Amino acid sequence: MEKPGRNDPCYCGSGKKYKQCHLKEDQAKDNERRAAQEAVRYIRRDLLKFARDERFNEDFAAALTLYWNELYTFDNAEEMSQSEALRFADWFMFDYTLADGRRLINIYYDERREELSSHQQAALDEWRHAPPSGAYELTGYEGQTLFLRDYLTGEEATVYDSGGRGVVEVGEVILARLVPVVGQMEFSTTAAYLPAVEIQDIKEKMVAAETAYKVEHPDATHDEFMRAHNHLLIHHALAQAKVQGRPPVARLDADRPDKKTQKVVRQMKRLKR
Repeated sequence: MEKPGRNDPCYCGSGKKYKQCHLKEDQAKDNERRAAQEAVRYIRRDLLKFARDERFNEDFAAALTLYWNELYTFDNAEEMSQSEALRFADWFMFDYTLADGRRLINIYYDERREELSSHQQAALDEWRHAPPSGAYELTGYEGQTLFLRDYLTGEEATVYDSGGRGVVEVGEVILARLVPVVGQMEFSTTAAYLPAVEIQDIKEKMVAAETAYKVEHPDATHDEFMRAHNHLLIHHALAQAKVQGRPPVARLDADRPDKKTQKVVRQMKRLKR
């Protein structure tokens, strides 16, 4: 809703000027929203910084190889593009189980929460329980609002993305994590997607993997399976890129636009040789 000018009649129909009626209340709401948005930006940055702690270096190296199906390893990690680095870091922080059985997001919560502001704590409390990254079919869109359906469970979601649908067409699949951001759902970081021709048998692969997983973990939930095996979605995307004759990762693209070392990975790469 477009707000009236200070001296215009208030939108509530009271007959008073806006400045004498709802102006202060609306300003307070706007300030609260800005504070909450800034808290989310801070949590995103601070989680990346936290993940660069040297105690996580060995886990980082192991996770990198798993996520990229050996197309990236510790020795060539600096060749990741920025979007690749951010997607991997997001998965490493939220989904990957470290050698000690914990997830990095929970360690951050335990160690840092009390140091955060109330807005930052609220954002972290929600993100701590964010679902695992998954595959979402784009079923429709209106401007910057995307209508999605979980490709495996059929659960529907409405997501805001400042870039709108980008190049994704209705019926294609977005690989991403959904997180709450100030009253709406957004992608936690840059999303990847599967064009229609590359979707292929991804659902059958994931259903088969979940069936096998539940033989060993009969009480496991779907989310628990996804945290343990959603890297298979990435493996599928990498394999399909090869089938279509595209470089599966940036380091194999001779024509990649960015040749410089990515700052995110350079800062994370601290494992001593």
